[in-house]
Amino acid sequence: MTPGETFGQLLGLGKAWRVLEARLEASSSTFLLKVEETPHLWPEERTRAGTPVTCHDHVEPMQWRHLNVFNKECVVVCALPRGRRGDDGKVYRVTPPWEGRSKHFTQEFEAFAVTLMREMPVKRAG
Repeated sequence: MTPGETFGQLLGLGKAWRVLEARLEASSSTFLLKVEETPHLWPEERTRAGTPVTCHDHVEPMQWRHLNVFNKECVVVCALPRGRRGDDGKVYRVTPPWEGRSKHFTQEFEAFAVTLMREMPVKRAG
């Protein structure tokens, strides 16, 4: 199993997304996980939207802070696709499965932060 496949399973990407690259940026002590969509995404989007959806374009690459890996920061980077709905032509940004309520943190990072704040004084958790 490659590092990309391992991180893909840990993030719960399924068949619609894949980890293109997993590398350590030594200068900033950060793991970078570059993710992209696969052709399996569009049938899922069709089902979710209830209408045919096609890829319109991609937004600029975005970053999400994820949980630490081997005591190094981990960042998910992806140029998210935008879909165009077939019934009304509306263009929208596809929501990735790892995105939390905040658009720059993963669900797992948010859950960890909330758990920390429940167990510790907020000032200390910060």
